[in-house]
Amino acid sequence: MRLFTLLITLAMLPASLLAQEQSAPSQEELKELLGTKIRSVQHMALNPTVIRATRRQNSEKVSLDEIKKRDNEWKSTKELTHFKRSLQENDAGRFLKRVIGLNKSFNEAFVTDNKGANVAAFPATSDYWQGDEEKWTASYNKGAGRVFLGPLEYDDSSKTYAVQISAPLYDRGATIGVLVVGVTLDYLKAKQALK
Repeated sequence: MRLFTLLITLAMLPASLLAQEQSAPSQEELKELLGTKIRSVQHMALNPTVIRATRRQNSEKVSLDEIKKRDNEWKSTKELTHFKRSLQENDAGRFLKRVIGLNKSFNEAFVTDNKGANVAAFPATSDYWQGDEEKWTASYNKGAGRVFLGPLEYDDSSKTYAVQISAPLYDRGATIGVLVVGVTLDYLKAKQALK
């Protein structure tokens, strides 16, 4: 009951006040509520289209300096530029768009390469390079790969409260990137209501 009350309270708070909220769902509470979604994200990370796109981008060996340059350009405009659109319209981006369209409990999904640069995203993320963020570093796990569950927080790119689930992408036993999927607060509230 405590988690349900907390989720209702969080849903009514403006983003600026959420940061001040002292009580948040524990990782164990989130894992319990999101068990099915975690398995769904792990299954999505096995998609051959996603693996091929990530493998292809990794083979280009783009330098970190170039990735950071692209990241600065990406963040400099809120508009859907040609580059941002290309990551929604490539094969992996179209796959993510279909998944988001079919599953209203997901608010976003994006795939990164082995340096944390976006390979595909729907909708466009607020930045291009994820390699300096915990959702990527914890899941990529220095190449060892592991599932990571972020906290419930306001997501600026989708303008919703969500929990991000990160799952490693594997190719022939090696971690080649990360898939991140946001699960909406509405889903968490509905799951809690069923308990």
